[in-house]
Amino acid sequence: MAGDAIIVSNWSDSSFALDVAHNFGQTTDISDLISLKIFANSEFCPRFLVDDSDLESIGCGLEGKLVYLISTTSSQFSRIELATRNFLIASAAKENGAERVVLVEPDLFFSAQDRGPHFLDHPQMTSPEERKKFDGQPFSAQLYGEILRTSGVDQVVTVHNHKPAVLAQIYGNIFQDAEEKLPFVNLDIAHIVANFIQRTVSVEKNGANLGFVAPDHGAAEFVSRVREFTGLQQSVLVVLDKTRLGQRSVEITSSDDLTELKGREVFILDDMVRTGGTIAGAIKFLAENRATRPENIFFYCTHSYISPEGRENLNSPHLTEFITTNTLPNVLNRDDQGRLRRKMVVLKIENWIADALTHCLEGGQLPTERYGALSVSPADQFYKLDYSSKNLRRAAQPENQLTFPLSTT
Repeated sequence: MAGDAIIVSNWSDSSFALDVAHNFGQTTDISDLISLKIFANSEFCPRFLVDDSDLESIGCGLEGKLVYLISTTSSQFSRIELATRNFLIASAAKENGAERVVLVEPDLFFSAQDRGPHFLDHPQMTSPEERKKFDGQPFSAQLYGEILRTSGVDQVVTVHNHKPAVLAQIYGNIFQDAEEKLPFVNLDIAHIVANFIQRTVSVEKNGANLGFVAPDHGAAEFVSRVREFTGLQQSVLVVLDKTRLGQRSVEITSSDDLTELKGREVFILDDMVRTGGTIAGAIKFLAENRATRPENIFFYCTHSYISPEGRENLNSPHLTEFITTNTLPNVLNRDDQGRLRRKMVVLKIENWIADALTHCLEGGQLPTERYGALSVSPADQFYKLDYSSKNLRRAAQPENQLTFPLSTT
């Protein structure tokens, strides 16, 4: 770890932040670097802990430091509470002399609220009818970025954001006076997903037994990158069409040739799941069509909200496995997983985040330069596997190993 960089979090005992700090090489515990005090009236007051006996450099304890603020969701605090904590912690860091403050928020708060009636550059704002959907609403993604910037944040780092180009535009406009580095960095996790896929199934004839599915056109670019990282040119890629019939109802169709999926190991890949309605519809659409019925269906998403509705929708007999990451750490809670624990595998990516902080942010190397240049095989060093003992297919496997080895038959 660089001597002028520290890692803190916006809530005590955040397992994700603690593991990132450990992999980053930080030996001092986060709770010994910052106090997160709550007054009796519920107001929050962070305090960076510096030398109590130093009476000469009061208010300068972070002079020249780079402060990484790791922010993930918590069952104890709402996103609104955590966002407010981000503002106050960033402000405290800058007031105490920090040279740079970087918010590392894998699932960026308010980023899905990326439209307002006056934001006409959004690719989906193509008509007055589209604008009207957001009439009277705030442009929350922009407001969040503006408050972060005002609070002292110099850079925002996310993982597999839903609309990275739109967010880069928003944050680029907000942080336009930033002199150093990119104000918005979206880490691409495609090489890790490709690595996991190669370790999960037996690969035959350059991927002739594999299929990659995008559940909608928004996911197509990510699915294509994962497939490209695997290098399996005989695999097939199809894109499904999603028509939203209501807030909780979607219709799944496709103009692609789906017959090539028949009998294959199929991976549906997406960025996030909240209610699971879209994915449940996609799984049912593929599995119940005799002309397209895959051998097995795996579903991967980066950010998972394990809600009761999500558990119900994803409890499909056609789903072989549900793979996600721990960007939302509550996904590791077995009680929250419920019956999904039989099929769920979590990729713990704290080491990958620490690697990105070291080589991409401190080292000045763009993520696309570093991870795009790496082969897929070494990517298993960047994540660890977590799964319940109820997962029978993996119960007998050694730690961080899967059932099927990679083969090239």
